[in-house]
Amino acid sequence: MSSIENNISSVDFEMIRSVLDDAGYDASVLVEDQCLFDTAALLVTKLFLSGVDSRSALAAKLECQLGRAGTHRHRLSLSRYAIQGFPLESQANKS
Repeated sequence: MSSIENNISSVDFEMIRSVLDDAGYDASVLVEDQCLFDTAALLVTKLFLSGVDSRSALAAKLECQLGRAGTHRHRLSLSRYAIQGFPLESQANKS
């Protein structure tokens, strides 16, 4: 980890943090779902280290790969229903 820290200046680190914040990956996500926050932070950091140094390009790639932070919980629950079907009580209410 220290080798990564040595390759990123404080200005670049702040840009990475602002990209994460603007996409909704802020302190509240860190508290709610640390794995999701870590995944987003790792993605943006790896992209930056691989040469993507434009703020807009980082934001676009984050949006493409993971989407905005607030959309994950809803999308995951819908994926579950696509596989398992809606619970019986939900199906009964639709009839």
